[in-house]
Amino acid sequence: MTDVKTDTQEQPQQACFSSLVKQPAIRARLDELKIVTPTPVQRGAIPVVLDGHDLIAQAQTGSGKTLAFVLPILSKLLDAGNVRGTFALIVCPTRELAVQVKNVVMSVTPDVVPACIIGGAKQSGQVRELRADPRIIVGTPGRLLDLIQQREIDLRSCKMFVLDEADEMLSMGFVEEVRSILSKLPRERQGLFFSATITPRVGSLASSFLRDPQRVECEVKPETAPQIEHLFHRVDGSLISKATALAGFLRDIKPRSTIVFCNTKSDTELVEIMLRKRGFEPERLNSDLTQKEREQTMNRFRSGDLKLLIATDVAARGIDIQDIDLVVNYAIHEQAETYVHRTGRTGRAGRSGTALSLVGPQDFFAFNTLQKSLSVSLKEVQAPAVVPVAASV
Repeated sequence: MTDVKTDTQEQPQQACFSSLVKQPAIRARLDELKIVTPTPVQRGAIPVVLDGHDLIAQAQTGSGKTLAFVLPILSKLLDAGNVRGTFALIVCPTRELAVQVKNVVMSVTPDVVPACIIGGAKQSGQVRELRADPRIIVGTPGRLLDLIQQREIDLRSCKMFVLDEADEMLSMGFVEEVRSILSKLPRERQGLFFSATITPRVGSLASSFLRDPQRVECEVKPETAPQIEHLFHRVDGSLISKATALAGFLRDIKPRSTIVFCNTKSDTELVEIMLRKRGFEPERLNSDLTQKEREQTMNRFRSGDLKLLIATDVAARGIDIQDIDLVVNYAIHEQAETYVHRTGRTGRAGRSGTALSLVGPQDFFAFNTLQKSLSVSLKEVQAPAVVPVAASV
């Protein structure tokens, strides 16, 4: 495996897409979109992919990873000429990320409309998309596997595949679905793994499906690292302790936008109810909602109409918002990569942010495991006093 490290502070002499992308149509479109300077992961990954190598690319969320694989895929697709079957498969962990990837592809080449294969939407409409233009398929593991097994997706001619946010895919429990999907690909194909962290599980999966991959790592210097204050607060084991503490922090910090992460769908419902009783106006985002409902909620959050979002980890991907002030771990997840994904929603684009973890007795083991594996230190804080709730939960 060849390692290529790129530095966020590097300013190469040819730091423009004209040195990376040769197709005039794509270059002209990037100019129209005012996308001029490649990010480090794009500078590192695009030449590797265009040269035909398999790839493992490690870079943080918000680093431009989507264009790093979309641009070379589209370049190769245009070079291939009249393609009728599936040319590229892009597997994403969440519906939101799949929709985002589809939109990026269409923004660069409007005449290429990827088939978006995700749960929460009718299969009949997705089958029509596949029949209209199967050249690029982007989707989530469960629905992709369903349509592969129903023989609506034919991967025998697929030349390239992408596993986007590979670490998150595996932490969400999709390993068997991913293996089943990738096993349906032809022997001769090019594989790309993109991930914020390269965990042992990601490495094991890569060794099964990639051939002599080159590795691109985008290093973030300390002075350019996200400015996130990592805090934690201990609570007792009562049902309302976390909600009471969270209400105090929300009133004290007064964040413009907040995401509260829960481990389960039922917790998102409970937290939403408890915060409403304390005078807040949150909305939940989980996989029980239809795709239309999830998109409506996310649009309100992006626009600022919704200030407080209660979410499971399905929302840890596909949220491309630059100014989230506060991320709360309402329930602790012991895997460091999940903590990184959650807290990576704040402190973006040079802004500062706060990550708060609420630690109850049930979180003791997971929190201790997390502290040992994180590269950041967490500061313990006390919750501000809050006004009692009129009606108990």
